[in-house]
Amino acid sequence: MTDQSPLLDGKKQAKQGHRVLCLFDSRKATIIVNVIALALHIIFFVLAAIIMPPNVWIIVFFTISILFYLTVIVGACSFRHCAVLTALIWEVIVLVINIIWASTFDWNAVHDSRTNTIIAFTVLFVWRLLVLYADGTFVHETRKGIMTKDTRSREAYFCCCNV
Repeated sequence: MTDQSPLLDGKKQAKQGHRVLCLFDSRKATIIVNVIALALHIIFFVLAAIIMPPNVWIIVFFTISILFYLTVIVGACSFRHCAVLTALIWEVIVLVINIIWASTFDWNAVHDSRTNTIIAFTVLFVWRLLVLYADGTFVHETRKGIMTKDTRSREAYFCCCNV
């Protein structure tokens, strides 16, 4: 079966898109990474509500991030690069805010758990960069016409099998 696309001449062509982390095509990676990020944000949101006193800014940032993760998942499922791009811009803003927050954080206030705090910040930054990488790759490929509904069968890739 060949793709019915004006970009293809009827012959089966090789995959043109990027393999995110050598495991997934950009669409699958975007969906998987954002589902995991959504689940982690919901868990951390609940934990923050239990452990810390209410803070309006934390509630606002968690809520907006959760809404954008949902937007990305729906956008990637329906090949809408504008939805993913909007969430990508939010992810960059949050990354900058996290960097500013880490640089102004009072590291002397955490004596006994300094290592755990540094590990938490590191994991946060690495995860944010992974989300940026997956989302950015998807936006790039959909804007270039590499990943579309018509070329989905050609671009589908999963490390274990091509489904």
